[in-house]
Amino acid sequence: MRQLKFIDQLKYSEEVTIVDHITRNEFYANFVNKSKPLVIKGMTANWKALDWDIEYLKSRERGIKIPIKSAKIEEGKKVKMLLSDFLDRLTQYEEDLKMGLTPDAIGYLHDLPFFHIFPEYLSDIDPFSKDLLPKWYWAKWYNYIQFFIGATGSLTPLHFDTLLTNNLFFQVVGKKKFILIDGNQKELCYIEGWRWARFDPNNPDYKKFPKAREVKKMEVVLEAGDILYMPSGMLHQVHGLSQSISFNIDWHTPKSARKGVGTLLKGAPLKNGYYNALIYLGLSLHIPAKYIFPFYKSYLNYVS
Repeated sequence: MRQLKFIDQLKYSEEVTIVDHITRNEFYANFVNKSKPLVIKGMTANWKALDWDIEYLKSRERGIKIPIKSAKIEEGKKVKMLLSDFLDRLTQYEEDLKMGLTPDAIGYLHDLPFFHIFPEYLSDIDPFSKDLLPKWYWAKWYNYIQFFIGATGSLTPLHFDTLLTNNLFFQVVGKKKFILIDGNQKELCYIEGWRWARFDPNNPDYKKFPKAREVKKMEVVLEAGDILYMPSGMLHQVHGLSQSISFNIDWHTPKSARKGVGTLLKGAPLKNGYYNALIYLGLSLHIPAKYIFPFYKSYLNYVS
């Protein structure tokens, strides 16, 4: 492997590798295959999306109502509204915070298949580094994107991705802090409801959760343009450090898909087995994604 260029180390824990570029072979050999997290800087530097602001997003309003999570993320309660209405609420919320007020929560645009609903924004994330994904996903990689817009102080509690997928997370606007915990420490985090942890690594209560004293965590702050790779099964807690726009792609390798199917024996919901089996069939039997996706696309709503 060539010498990778490490940068801005002060913002990251020692356990998370940071590079400004990486080849496909390096990515799979040194991170995917070894289940190691990674931060990549510089690979989205030419995106128009890095200049997105509220007025630009509102200017392309098409009258489509979208679901906004209105309570705790893990509860999944939603209310539908126009994107422009949510953005107006977000703007007012941030203004109130700056004035020292304590505004009411406004909800969170969370896990939305945004580019499927609004394909006109796709040109703003060009060129896209699809070579970081398995080739099976390349034809219509954007079908697998889930989108997030949140306010300062937004929180996604500690959890792992339900299908045990790999995760590429793209920070577009603003900053987020991730607390990462390797999946082999899951039993120390007091999981309930399959994937949500009762333990809060940001405010640990070791009296209530004594096993969590053994947890080894990593922290990383993502800025606009950063990409975070999280391996299959990695637990993560996400904090919005500012008004933020981001998206991710959940994806499998044959190994992680097979592992995902096996979670049926460990208490995973039956639907998880269905979605994991679909991707495993596609990857292992080389069935093109266009034949699998019509059956898989309901996952984009299920995961949220």
